[in-house]
Amino acid sequence: MAFQAFFAMTHFSNWLRPEYGGAAALLILVVAGGKRWRELAGHPLFWLMLAFIVYAVLQAAYVARTTPALSFSEHLSFNAKPVRVAVLTCAIGAWLADRPRRIPLLLGLMVAGFVLAALLCTPWARFDAIVGGTLRLRLCYPENVVGEYAAIGLLLLSLYALSRSPRRSGRVAIACAAISAGTLLLACLLYAQSRAAWLAMALVVPLTTFTCLRDIHRHWRRPTAIALGVAILAMVAVLGVGYTLVAQRLAGGQAIAEALAHGELAELPSSSVTLRMQLAVLGWHAWQAHPLLGIGLRSIQPMIDASGIHMVGYVPSHLHNGYLQALVGLGSIGAGLLLAAFTLLVHELRRARRAGAAGGATYWALLGCLGIVLIVNASDFLSWHNDYMRAPLELLLGCCFALSLHRRRGGLETGDQASGKAEGVPSAEPGSTTTTSSQNASESMQASMRSASSR
Repeated sequence: MAFQAFFAMTHFSNWLRPEYGGAAALLILVVAGGKRWRELAGHPLFWLMLAFIVYAVLQAAYVARTTPALSFSEHLSFNAKPVRVAVLTCAIGAWLADRPRRIPLLLGLMVAGFVLAALLCTPWARFDAIVGGTLRLRLCYPENVVGEYAAIGLLLLSLYALSRSPRRSGRVAIACAAISAGTLLLACLLYAQSRAAWLAMALVVPLTTFTCLRDIHRHWRRPTAIALGVAILAMVAVLGVGYTLVAQRLAGGQAIAEALAHGELAELPSSSVTLRMQLAVLGWHAWQAHPLLGIGLRSIQPMIDASGIHMVGYVPSHLHNGYLQALVGLGSIGAGLLLAAFTLLVHELRRARRAGAAGGATYWALLGCLGIVLIVNASDFLSWHNDYMRAPLELLLGCCFALSLHRRRGGLETGDQASGKAEGVPSAEPGSTTTTSSQNASESMQASMRSASSR
């Protein structure tokens, strides 16, 4: 698990692929015995995963017959990528359910791995071009992925700084390390020039940190207010330094909005925004032609090539929208199964929080990271195409699944039972404090009777 977490947001070499950690967990799970498999079989996510695997195979066979130019194996290899996310999510969650307190450590390792990748993979020889805005920051993978992971790292670092308990020893070193890492993450977010990551950062990070603080502390404290003020000042400083870069990246939005308002779609200026709009129209028509079963994930790139959509020598390989990509490629049935599995995990995470199986900081960290992933994939496809895209998603979803299994395994109560215990309502469960106190009272009564008879 530590291997998968540390290399989840990196792309160093083939020998350090992050999914090796999840694959090892899956192999050990295969020989672990029937107890764990019975536990997995008792969870509805397991059956949703099996249903999606069966559908992926059948859908690949169907679209292979409708597109003779592409073989069944090609379609199946593309369908296997979301299947891999589902399988490794279950494997990671099955092992983390025994150690739910290790989840914050794994999330911290994710941030540490990305910071190391930023230090080692940044093209320092061309750093002037990156600062000037003529070159977007890439860390052996696309710049939009860099922006997404920088936003996730900033969220996790902010929650760690605002929710950790004070320590007397090592406070200066921890503060210096956190400030240095935060500065590096802010620089990666800025120079990656990902507008979706900027939007996710602006929406998710403040909202998540505010709700997390209200959930944990229930009221404002002076250190919390100081830390939040420092974070706001840091964001303002970064925007001040990169104001020209941000303005350059957001330029042209007014002209596009005016053209859309007057219905002049043919006169839209050539930009990445218009490219995404053309891809959205293309994907919408493709889904209308095959609404239930889709055209196959492998067929999307040939469809884009045939449409002639491009921009200054760039021909997109996907629809630049993760939701539309799944809907067109897998159809309404496949996309519905994925949506049901994701909704189930989020619901189980909420139930685990209500039952006390998940801490406040962990709950909001997982929820915020998933929120960033959802926002970024609305304008790009960063879900499962490559291993460095799948690995963080597998770990985040695996943590949600682990907390769900931990809650179900321990029989932790939810809803009214949890609130009842918090208010001092006695429990009737076996082995509860009420049963124990009654047993102690009966034992003391018997001892007093024996002493009286002996007298």
